Amino acid sequence: MKPCPGHSPDQTIAAHYEDAVGWRRALHRHPQPSWLEFYATALVAEKLSGLGYRVLLGREVIAPERQLLLPGPEKLQAEVDRVLQDGAKEEFVAPARGGFTGVVGLLEGPSPGPTVAFRFDIDSNEVVESGEPSHRPAREGFGSQYPGYGHMCGHDAHTATGLLLAQYFAENRDRLRGKVKFLFQPNEENLCGAQAMADRGHLEDVDYLFGGHVGLNLRETGQIALNVHSFLAMSRFEVTYRGRAAHAGLRPDEGKNALLGACAAVSNLYAIARHGLGASRVNVGVFEAGTTWNVIPDRAYFRMETRGVTNEINAYMVQRAREVLEGAARMYDLGLEIKPAATGLSATNSPELVALGTKVAGALPSVKEIVPESAFNASEDVTVMMERVQKRGGKALFVMLGTPVYGGHHSSTFDLDERVIQNGAEFFAAMYDAVLAER
Repeated sequence: MKPCPGHSPDQTIAAHYEDAVGWRRALHRHPQPSWLEFYATALVAEKLSGLGYRVLLGREVIAPERQLLLPGPEKLQAEVDRVLQDGAKEEFVAPARGGFTGVVGLLEGPSPGPTVAFRFDIDSNEVVESGEPSHRPAREGFGSQYPGYGHMCGHDAHTATGLLLAQYFAENRDRLRGKVKFLFQPNEENLCGAQAMADRGHLEDVDYLFGGHVGLNLRETGQIALNVHSFLAMSRFEVTYRGRAAHAGLRPDEGKNALLGACAAVSNLYAIARHGLGASRVNVGVFEAGTTWNVIPDRAYFRMETRGVTNEINAYMVQRAREVLEGAARMYDLGLEIKPAATGLSATNSPELVALGTKVAGALPSVKEIVPESAFNASEDVTVMMERVQKRGGKALFVMLGTPVYGGHHSSTFDLDERVIQNGAEFFAAMYDAVLAER
């Protein structure tokens, strides 16, 4: 693909900004959460294919053994049917059936050079979006059409940024050296998608990896943070206690109360001593037990997570949590199953790319402020990809891009300044040029 008539290669991104806003709004209208991102997968694959990228889908993208917390067959089929009704093309949806969502796009330049990868997450939240007229997506007609789901974290803008950047490279292919690789990743919110893509080998040839997130602690358009730190390592588990049912009035002594054991475990999880060398967290977010008034519960289930500012601190929290869970099982004579559900790592941006990125950002008119440093203070499974690349001797950079978030991340009224899409694409394009110039 050649540059569009009427604008120079350097103007490609600005020229297609309105297209990118349209892509973002289409994604916003059709949000789907982890392993169900069929609409986003089809839209991205169709766009990349039209731009001349080699497109990988389905089992070429996702390792099936890493599809943790996969929805059931009926749910998967219902979401496929929904997006086909809404215009997604069967040829791009079909490979993703079974929850094999996500896209890898590859484009090679005319001369040798490094492999530079860009990662963008595509999943939505399981949140009901506001329909109030004060909420811009509702007022302007691009609010969620899928009840119970909403792009309330900005991943729709991330995906649009990736497509805008992909358009730039396609129109300026003669300027490429080596290969650019786009990783449109599913299931970030449950922290499973990065591992599933990494285990398909998509990081093995990557020399440079770039990613980012909109908003978070940067709430003004034009801000950027490159020295991003304090990614919290995280481990999630499904915990099930099994006991013995009995009549609660007639013979409670014959029962083994799984609910009671699970309650003891939850109380003591929150009593774990916090690590003295850095932030640590524990949380139980779901709890289910019991069947009726007068039956001793024979099963209790909950979902829990631990976090730590380093991998070592999180490992401490996991070990102490296992001791608590096992102790409660012994105390109440219960069976116990601990099933891993997701893992996130701590990570550090490559210092060389932080320094280079600071120079690049300082020369961009769209950058109004370079924030010296910013603590992420949450978990992000891009860290799995960053670790893979850095362990092989490559470099990785994850940035934060400023925008107001109008209600806050994961809230029903989340929205953003769509100019952040262009700002992000311009920064990543400039970083690509800077990396090549330094080699």
